[in-house]
Amino acid sequence: MGKSRNVIPEEFESIRQIQDFWDNHSTFDYWEEMEDIKMELSPTLRSKLETLRSKLELKKLYTLLGLSSEQIALVENKAKLEDIDSRKLISKWILEHV
Repeated sequence: MGKSRNVIPEEFESIRQIQDFWDNHSTFDYWEEMEDIKMELSPTLRSKLETLRSKLELKKLYTLLGLSSEQIALVENKAKLEDIDSRKLISKWILEHV
């Protein structure tokens, strides 16, 4: 038998009421009721998110390659000296040695 759940209120009276509701309920239980939304991001926020995504992708690459903190620092310093993105530098090195 399925677990009974509360209906999402049509309107909340305060931010605190919203917080209390979602502190005690899982979005997983309400997934079918969720609606997609479109939103505009300010250029500043968009830039910050793109920078963050880029840093996360670079961190994944470092992890995939198994680089230590010291090796990462060396790669980043070398990239700075050559005025090139770390990913491009790593790709260049790989292509030179395969």
